[in-house]
Amino acid sequence: MACSPPQLLTAPSLLASTWRGYQRDFITTEGQVLNPLAFSGWFRSEHVPHMQTTSEGQAYALLRAVWVGDRMQFDRVWQWTREHLQVRPDHLLAWLWAPDENDIWRVASAGSASDADEDLALALIFAGHRWHNPEYLLQARAILDDIWRAEVVLNRGTYYLTAGDWAPGYWPGIVVNPSYLAPYAYRIFAKEDPGHPWAELADSSYRVLRSCTWALGATEGVGLPPNWCLIDRVNGHASPFASPEGDVYGYDAFRVMWRVAVDAVWYHSPAARRYLEDSDYLRRRWARQGWLAAEYHHDGTTAYKPWEDPSAYGCDIGNFVVTDPRAALTLMQEKLMASYHTESGLAYWGARWNYYQQNWAWFGVALASGELQNLAASS
Repeated sequence: MACSPPQLLTAPSLLASTWRGYQRDFITTEGQVLNPLAFSGWFRSEHVPHMQTTSEGQAYALLRAVWVGDRMQFDRVWQWTREHLQVRPDHLLAWLWAPDENDIWRVASAGSASDADEDLALALIFAGHRWHNPEYLLQARAILDDIWRAEVVLNRGTYYLTAGDWAPGYWPGIVVNPSYLAPYAYRIFAKEDPGHPWAELADSSYRVLRSCTWALGATEGVGLPPNWCLIDRVNGHASPFASPEGDVYGYDAFRVMWRVAVDAVWYHSPAARRYLEDSDYLRRRWARQGWLAAEYHHDGTTAYKPWEDPSAYGCDIGNFVVTDPRAALTLMQEKLMASYHTESGLAYWGARWNYYQQNWAWFGVALASGELQNLAASS
């Protein structure tokens, strides 16, 4: 059950106006999506370029463009992406394009990020169905073939989507980013690419999610997935991945709630609903205090002084949409709608120049208002 924003600001108008604002602030006329903040941590750092472009950002723009029906911008962003990031020997994307010490823009890291690759493939499939163009579908299938070859691994009878092309061979375990797992997309991929067992990957993704969420090594959890997870190759058990804030429910992990909710809404997946119902920590915190922190430790505690973030609410709301629609409506109105602003005729969410907030508040509002369509389902 979806919730609705106040009548004077309808969801379609909000999504359209903030998409226009995003194009003006973040997308160049050539189709490059610029991120003016640090890639992780969301603050300026001397160790991170002042401006950068990621495969994630390009894929987000393509998904938003096809969902709002903006084919001109879709083609512009896709052309830039093909020319600058789809430059590996395969069809996957180099994840980072940034200026070097001489301020010359180039591929700064050619490794792949599997979430961007799957979001890109999904956007192309949607474009092929929405605009009845088989070329998009051919391009998507080429990407899907390479995702399966380079980013999916079969270990002791279980398929895993790993974090990127570097992760399948990582030792001592398989590196998984739980927020990259997108079972709804795998159900679509199964129809477009029947040569690979995508449906099995959808099923195994829930086993991985449950293991990383509730059985993360010796740490007692409260039902929140971590940013990163390491799967033991012998027994399949999950443990924290040795990275900064790897076991934190934070700026990677909260996307899990949105992705699982999409599977529940589009496909009525019992595994999706069960996962969200069992993961009730956010709902309990919301009922008790009326707000949610952007990050939580695996045991549910917060570090330092907790803060709120529209991007976190945009993802967290997925849990509420499926399990508690009344609370989802309240969260939508009090947090996401309250973060909507206009300035000089431009509409945006939260902090105008925060790229992550602009994307995930948008995705959250689209999902919670029922405007997030499975464009591959009706054609």
